[in-house]
Amino acid sequence: MINYNLVMAKEYCKKFKKNHPNVIFEEKDDLIKLNNCWSDTSCSFNFKLKKSSEISFLDNVIMHNELVAIYHTREQMYEFIFAPLGSEFNREFNYIYEGKEFHLFYSKPSKTFEKLALNFNLNDSDGITERAFALMRYSKYFQQEKDNKDLYATNFFIKGNFNTMSFSEHIDFFKQINFLMTYYDRKSPSILIFNTVEADPSKINLPCKMQNNEFPKILNSKKFDSTLIDLLEAARTSPSIRLKYIFYYQVIEYASYYYIENEIKRRIENVIRTPDILNSNSYSQIILEIFSDYLKNKPDNQRMSKLLTDFCEYEEIKYEILVNAKCFIEDIKFEGGLVIKKLFNKEEDINNAPNGIMEIIRKNIDTIRNVLVHARESRENTVISPTPTNNIRLMPYLYLLRRIAETIVIKYLP
Repeated sequence: MINYNLVMAKEYCKKFKKNHPNVIFEEKDDLIKLNNCWSDTSCSFNFKLKKSSEISFLDNVIMHNELVAIYHTREQMYEFIFAPLGSEFNREFNYIYEGKEFHLFYSKPSKTFEKLALNFNLNDSDGITERAFALMRYSKYFQQEKDNKDLYATNFFIKGNFNTMSFSEHIDFFKQINFLMTYYDRKSPSILIFNTVEADPSKINLPCKMQNNEFPKILNSKKFDSTLIDLLEAARTSPSIRLKYIFYYQVIEYASYYYIENEIKRRIENVIRTPDILNSNSYSQIILEIFSDYLKNKPDNQRMSKLLTDFCEYEEIKYEILVNAKCFIEDIKFEGGLVIKKLFNKEEDINNAPNGIMEIIRKNIDTIRNVLVHARESRENTVISPTPTNNIRLMPYLYLLRRIAETIVIKYLP
């Protein structure tokens, strides 16, 4: 006997899958299970079909992976999943964005959302996502706590002319809403936005100085400069790729400043110690030339060039480039527009670097630092957007900068 409810439900599921290709449907008797909604494997929805209409609402729903929300297509309305709250939260306002007016408000969950919550199933309690946790909380509320006077079911809604905007424009809009809501109310709930672009750090190799060598049996060194060691430690322990980069850069910045100062001081002291200094005017000329050299080396880029020339040879950092050769024989194009030109045309060239390669490396390191700190490259007005993908693209130069900074710390005399 044909189960017409199941046949109709399958049609609704097919239409739903057109907008959600990663969704997986399972069917058994009068049960349909929706897996991988929002590409979230930690939860699913189990619908026991007495009537096909119980699943017909899928016709009007889009679940974007980037959001903890459902989009009601006919109403052009986003419903962001919050939670049952301990106090009533009533707020509504209009927002005119790019000439379009949107209505934003907190309210009880929609009937569509209630159906989802009532049929919610947790697949993996260990790997539960924020989205699945909110749904689980609502599932419990609708089944057991709906009459609890101390709880207020609350979702956040945005209604407006979304059909004239691309989805990336929706995301930009939500980011602006987050900013404005917390600008006026620091305790305002925020819209969760996930970056769904796959950024695989395993594609970047971690250089290791030992490589095929054993760890040294005996280590011997001078006492390193405490400020430089603190900067290295801050870089090592920072969870942020960008902060790591800036801290390693500050090692070079600090050392280059004091290295030039100390070098000038040593050169003048050597002149002053000359026994016959009082018998000749030529020493005055030498001291003037030393100061002239100091003034020439005063710009930061020249200080750093001098430091790298005296403290770091290409052979000492070449391995950092070889292990991630592909990243240095192709231009690195960051989201935001900044492009760092390749160092070499092909991998074989890395072992036979041209004269001046250290200066090219310094300039690239300097450019990245300036963009990270000042949020733009001054001449081209390009940026490195704060995205997971860019964090991965930064890593080859981060590793290279780290080795340069460490090499300087070992050789630098406080």
